[in-house]
Amino acid sequence: MQSKTSFFNLALFKKNISRTWIVGLLYFIILLILIPIMLIMDLANFDQDIYGKGYTKTLLLLNHIAYIPTSMWGITIAIIVTAITFWYLFFKRDNYMMHSFPVSRKSLYFTGVISSITVTIVPVILIACITSIVAAVEKAYAFDAIWFWALTVCVSTLLFIGIAMFSLMASGQIVTSIVFYLIFNYLFLMMEVAFKIAAGILMFGMSDAMSTITYTPFTPVCFIGENCLVNVLESYDSMGNVKSFTYTLPGMKYLIIYAIVAVVFITVSYILYTHKKLETVQDFIAVPFLKPVFTIGMSFFISMVAGALVAGMIDALKLQYYNTRYAIAIVSTLIIGCIIFYATQMLIEKTFRVFSSKKFGFLIGYSLAAFAVLLCMRFDVFKVEDKVPAADDIAWVGIASDYTMVFSNPEDINSVRELHSNFLADKKELRDVNRLFDDVDGSIFTIKYKLKNGKLVNRTYSVVDTNSDKVSATYLAACEPIVDYLNNPTRIKEHVIGNIWDDCNVTSLQFSQYIYSEKDNDYFANFADFDDLKESEQIEKNNRIYAAFLKDIDDGNIFTTTFGDTYNNKELQKIQLFNDFSFTIKSDNTPYFSDEQAYWDWQNENEEPSYQQDIYAQLTTNCKHTLKALKDEGFYTEDSELVTNYEYNKVMGYDESEDAIYE
Repeated sequence: MQSKTSFFNLALFKKNISRTWIVGLLYFIILLILIPIMLIMDLANFDQDIYGKGYTKTLLLLNHIAYIPTSMWGITIAIIVTAITFWYLFFKRDNYMMHSFPVSRKSLYFTGVISSITVTIVPVILIACITSIVAAVEKAYAFDAIWFWALTVCVSTLLFIGIAMFSLMASGQIVTSIVFYLIFNYLFLMMEVAFKIAAGILMFGMSDAMSTITYTPFTPVCFIGENCLVNVLESYDSMGNVKSFTYTLPGMKYLIIYAIVAVVFITVSYILYTHKKLETVQDFIAVPFLKPVFTIGMSFFISMVAGALVAGMIDALKLQYYNTRYAIAIVSTLIIGCIIFYATQMLIEKTFRVFSSKKFGFLIGYSLAAFAVLLCMRFDVFKVEDKVPAADDIAWVGIASDYTMVFSNPEDINSVRELHSNFLADKKELRDVNRLFDDVDGSIFTIKYKLKNGKLVNRTYSVVDTNSDKVSATYLAACEPIVDYLNNPTRIKEHVIGNIWDDCNVTSLQFSQYIYSEKDNDYFANFADFDDLKESEQIEKNNRIYAAFLKDIDDGNIFTTTFGDTYNNKELQKIQLFNDFSFTIKSDNTPYFSDEQAYWDWQNENEEPSYQQDIYAQLTTNCKHTLKALKDEGFYTEDSELVTNYEYNKVMGYDESEDAIYE
């Protein structure tokens, strides 16, 4: 007989394996199909499939491994195997019987953990061996990538086994333990989401807060999948052929840390197991110190989000002042928090008789703490609303309004920071702008800072038309400097047209004439034909129109920002042309830099640089230089071929409908 102090019991190990081997086998089969078998199929058709030149079997293997999940396997298999192994903890008869055997809790626990690790890790190692053999036979030499993937899956599985064990010890109910397992894995992310939902509704400039959520190491299921994977870098030429490729295996330091954390979780879970009372079977929470933590956490975060949503819904029905919206949110949060507090107590105590002076005192203490947190948000104690990053920390700053501009040189970065700080100085009025000037059409604009550490600081503000005579001097003092900055002609050319605006040729240009047919009661587009011209002659013609277009930018007639609603403004529709106008600029020397792609992080470093760009512009009747040049160059002949959006909608009958279309 083995000692009662032994860490391992062979008979129990065999019993555990006999109950979970089928899960391990299914896991192995799934991985076998997804990795080596799919790889064999791809390699078997390698010569028949259409790959660009330079695409090798090694690159195919790397791309195959790079897209195979890592942490998602671990988080799934860990809870399944551990729940089956420790199933006895959740049923009184089985629980008492297992603990009556001459086997110590230490042996029960660690034998169960070892058997769980065996069932979940062995399939991964076998798959890595099989894949390595396939790669060797096919001469696809990337064995380090294969085993790095296996290591990542093994470490993440070990981590999730630790979290699963903690979850199984936390409750006496199997379903609740699984729910706790999901909560613990996503806890930090859920807390961040809760704060950002509330901030997005309540705090000035934070309406786009959810867009800046990033995965931190505290949410390993997401973080490992993004930061501990085979990273393949490929470079292609204009014909789609592979010029070069390389790969990296990042995240080893995180895997080491996660392995240590896994050991800590397993150790803490063991301590909980040794002190777990048999009578806690079927208890909602089996660990005493987790009861107040669960109660406060559920009450605060759910009520905070719910209170913010209540304030947001009321604000959507009728615009509220900033302070009123906050007051509604605070009152709603406290009321909902009280309800959830007693509801969680009923779940924990398994009775409706939870109303006592002791719990009421606890509720008062919690409510005061929640009230203090909400007041900190209201008065921006942590300077979230007023945050303007230091210039030295900024890689670039972008402003998105009617058009998108990105600035990366220090002078522009400092200018935008000053404009932003000046804007925030008047935030007491600006945060109520839609309520104060509810009869002035408006829009939104966003200032986005990309920091050198990769993080984003994103602020979105509601604004109204600066040209309106109804707005206050305070509002104009805050917003006009930003509008003037964006409407600088040189800045428009450099950032809306692009960096090659003064070093390019216009290789193509399109302008649509619109002719009305009374018979069909519709407008028909027509385009001038210049096929008889040589390419050089066509470019010269286009360049002359482009020169006129630049003059209209200098005069402030094109690509301007007002902070007003340009889509539904009928006065603006009376001068905006329905005629389409677009052109393509191309430089022989300088790659095109797209402000919009940089702002939205759409750039792909592996692609060949582009030396041209299509530009689309909404002309108005004020664009005298461009319209004259278009007419002189034969792109249209009669002024009747120019149609404003207002005229088009009126003729087509859209202006009488709620669904009027303003192009």
